[in-house]
Amino acid sequence: MRFGPAVDSLVGTFFPKSELERKIYRIKLEKLKNRSETYAAARSNRMTGTWSPGNTDINSIIKASSQSVRGRVRQLVRDFPYFANAVNRLVDYTVGPGIIYQSKIQNADGTLNKKLIQQIEDAFNFWADEADVAKKLHYYEIMQLSKRQDIESGEYIIVKRHRPNENRYLPYVLQVYESDWLTSENDKGLGEAISGIQRGELYNIDQGVEYNRLTGEVKYYHFTDPDGWGKSVKIPAKDVIHGYQALRPGQRRGISPFTPGILLANDFGDYFNATVDVAKMSAKYLAFVKSPNPESRQLDLFTETNADDDTRYIDDMENAIIEYLNPGEEIDIASNPNPGNQVTPFTRLIVTMLSITTGVPYELLSGDYSGMNFSTGRMARSDFKYALKPVSTRHIRNFCNPTFRAFLDSATLYGKLTLPGFFTDPYPYFKCEWQPPGMDSIDPLREAKADIDAVKSNLKSPQEIIRGRGRDPEDILKEIKQWNDWKDDYEIIDLEEISTAMANNPAALDKEPNNGKKTIKK
Repeated sequence: MRFGPAVDSLVGTFFPKSELERKIYRIKLEKLKNRSETYAAARSNRMTGTWSPGNTDINSIIKASSQSVRGRVRQLVRDFPYFANAVNRLVDYTVGPGIIYQSKIQNADGTLNKKLIQQIEDAFNFWADEADVAKKLHYYEIMQLSKRQDIESGEYIIVKRHRPNENRYLPYVLQVYESDWLTSENDKGLGEAISGIQRGELYNIDQGVEYNRLTGEVKYYHFTDPDGWGKSVKIPAKDVIHGYQALRPGQRRGISPFTPGILLANDFGDYFNATVDVAKMSAKYLAFVKSPNPESRQLDLFTETNADDDTRYIDDMENAIIEYLNPGEEIDIASNPNPGNQVTPFTRLIVTMLSITTGVPYELLSGDYSGMNFSTGRMARSDFKYALKPVSTRHIRNFCNPTFRAFLDSATLYGKLTLPGFFTDPYPYFKCEWQPPGMDSIDPLREAKADIDAVKSNLKSPQEIIRGRGRDPEDILKEIKQWNDWKDDYEIIDLEEISTAMANNPAALDKEPNNGKKTIKK
């Protein structure tokens, strides 16, 4: 049987129909032979019918589908409210105002090197203001845009550029590319690929990605200009950040995570528009006048004015008004079906399915919080936070770390930072944390008490709780210290301390000024 497909292809060269028939019979024969040896899910019966899905490699599927999928997702994000809201919510909760960089460089004894940390963070923040090659976007805005591209197009492309002599803090800048700019004009077809293998060529080009045949490592990316003019250019892979979620081994391009919901969203949009049209028609036609005279009403359609006509027709009806009809006329009140009662449960079902597809909780996606209590709200919030962890982590690994390390190389090379031993062992200077956005508590009193108990029981650290809310623990301590210093500067007395002292000993509150301050006797 191993020569069967080759014979089929040879026959198909001259008789395509015969090739197809041979393949069909071959599939049927294989099913008959293996019927008792297959999983039940793989068998064909009257329920599965002719269900025989394609099972080719992931790159062929993406190559055949990506352009249409990207266009449809973008159109739905523009015009379909639920898709637009899903993209916004995912960007807000994974990146938000930015996944904030925090240096964690240590001294030899393991303590934080605060002086060097401050220098690196200051330099990074300075560069972040002008990180965009077009001088428009902040570094964190580029981060947001890349995440939006990751959702809509299934991938994002950042090119690391070097722009000297532009009066910048550093010549190292970032440029965001559309995934459509990857060109397939240099791709090698099957014949070329086979010839290349025979010649011992190591690299192949597929969907604009030039990669190693043996390892899959990318060597170059082939781009065309946005307008499609001119020749394509290839950029070394070391200068390109290509982020996407890998779904199968050997995958070279990304696909939008919204893909399973595209047809559902489009069909629901058509259904909703048709439902609105029916409701509008139901509201428009109130009643119909029936008359035995076939010309009495029709003649009026061809008359521009009825100023000289004494015949009265019913054009509208109002409350508490009696209309006198012509002899033989009667009125039928229109009873067009109003679909409103069926729309709500059906819409809820569809939005629930879209929620599963997009990964955004139903309440956030729909804006419908009816029927939610503290327990269900906390459960939905907890599941959403858990689901977002790998998403934020992937963005940190694929976008944040590569762009930051390139910044550190450039800042050290151009003398903006003095980092001893950086070029021999840069790893100690790469130590950092990226703080994703947190989520506010839905019941601060209950959750605060639970967090306090967890800290007292050594089940959680204060740092873990603070980071879960999107804050830096060190910033919290600095702000508390600054607040206490402000209270001393402005001679503010702690009200809780006063109330406790007054309850224990009213005379403890010293009413006499002491160097302009009121004090409490301990």
